[in-house]
Amino acid sequence: SFTASAKAQAADSSALYKTVMALDSQLFELGFNQCKLETTATLVDDKLEFFHDKSGIQNRAEFLLAMKKNVCGNPEGKPVRTLVAGSTKIFALENNGVLYGAVQQGEHRFHLKGTDLRKAGYTTAKFTHLWLLKDGKWTLKSAISYDHQQKFEKLATTTPTKKPAPKPYTLFKLNMAPYSLRFEHQAAN
Repeated sequence: SFTASAKAQAADSSALYKTVMALDSQLFELGFNQCKLETTATLVDDKLEFFHDKSGIQNRAEFLLAMKKNVCGNPEGKPVRTLVAGSTKIFALENNGVLYGAVQQGEHRFHLKGTDLRKAGYTTAKFTHLWLLKDGKWTLKSAISYDHQQKFEKLATTTPTKKPAPKPYTLFKLNMAPYSLRFEHQAAN
């Protein structure tokens, strides 16, 4: 029978919330934004499943290759990921009171490094991550990235343009340009 011990969203001050936010920072700030791909490789599960609403499904090898080639392969068109403040929700996963994982939901924003977001715009997307804890180590088992939308409204903080507009680049099969977002299907390599 269902008991009253079911837990709601983890509080921002909880150890679980802080742990998952640290994992998020390692995955995106270090791995995605700074291209420390060895960090990404240590965080993703051997059986990672990545579901993307525009580019389909990727396994661990495909995901790591896309990070290397598409996210970190073009310094002039380097995408940057920012977590939307206050959007993250984290839920504990337990088996008979023992923590074995967490679900992280939130919204993030992507833009090209060095562009003026007021002119170039940015892309928003929602995400759901399944983090698993095994033998004291957390790994990203599953990631769903969806509801990608191009935005042009003003943000509270923007990065001033100091360089010429970057060349278009491909991010997980999404062709992105400073002034537009085009979706084109590309055959898998």
